[in-house]
Amino acid sequence: MNKNLGVGLIGAGFIGRFHIRSWESVRGGDINGICDKNLEMANEAAAIVNQLGVGKPKIFNSVSEMVADPNIDAVWICAPNFTRLEIMEEIVNTIETGKGSLIGVACEKPLGRDVTEAKKMLDLVRRVGLLDGYL
Repeated sequence: MNKNLGVGLIGAGFIGRFHIRSWESVRGGDINGICDKNLEMANEAAAIVNQLGVGKPKIFNSVSEMVADPNIDAVWICAPNFTRLEIMEEIVNTIETGKGSLIGVACEKPLGRDVTEAKKMLDLVRRVGLLDGYL
């Protein structure tokens, strides 16, 4: 029996919650984790996930902790634009140090605040061989 893809959301604000609500139409995937610096927002987003029945998310204190969890196969970066490159660097560092693994990563638009930042995001994801998507 195949297991559902376990997805972790990074960012529990407006965009993260938009993705949670749209998850009712997703087959073969569960929201298994939420990471946000604001614990109250993370808990509120987790409550929405539970209410909609689209996963049973664990709240993570860091991106590295989320990437290291074996129930997380892919992450959706829904955090504010100015944090995305730093988040991708943390994801890649966690994978390169052997502390975690992922199948893929998807990033909410925009990929970067400028072309240089967007290219850096792609270079990082390719460096560790992740599938990538643009939300």
